[in-house]
Amino acid sequence: MYEDDDQPQVDITKLRYVLYARKSTDDPKRQIRSIDDQIDECKLLAERDGMRIVKELREEKSAKIPGKRKVFDEMMTGIKTGKYDAILAWNPDRLARNMIEGSEILNLADNGTIQDLKFVTHYFTNDASGKMLLGISFVMADYYSRNLSQNVTRGVRKGLKEGKSSGTPKHGYIRGEDGICRPDDQDGCKNFELICEA
Repeated sequence: MYEDDDQPQVDITKLRYVLYARKSTDDPKRQIRSIDDQIDECKLLAERDGMRIVKELREEKSAKIPGKRKVFDEMMTGIKTGKYDAILAWNPDRLARNMIEGSEILNLADNGTIQDLKFVTHYFTNDASGKMLLGISFVMADYYSRNLSQNVTRGVRKGLKEGKSSGTPKHGYIRGEDGICRPDDQDGCKNFELICEA
């Protein structure tokens, strides 16, 4: 184990990188190009810097709650067992948006199990400053997820107080431009009547 100032320089061309790409939503209509775009940009970085990618991993799960991503767990097992030396990702928030998994990555970098972390959008150095900045990135990703959740919940509550519904209208109802659901019986349409009868 080296003190941060005594860290040996790592030859990134000799490391085995695992490329990890993740999109946040399970909805196939949203972020449809996200994973392919992340992989393309990571490959460009790898080619430019002479990194060897030995495995590409793709995941379509949220990283907000720890322990819910099988592909992430597979990658971490590969790191711990020596199958991979380093991780390449588009941004730190692709790896973790919660402090448990973020801390695990920092700990593995700290003890040398993860020999390098490379990101397209973030510069990481394996020293005290680099780990602090990466930790801040994980904290900010965690904050973003929690804050977004609070804001969406607040917006839904406000809409409900105004008589507006959220989500998909119930069968037989249609949402107007004002956001309020009304029976779908306008313009000769009898959907509301038919649903009531059913």
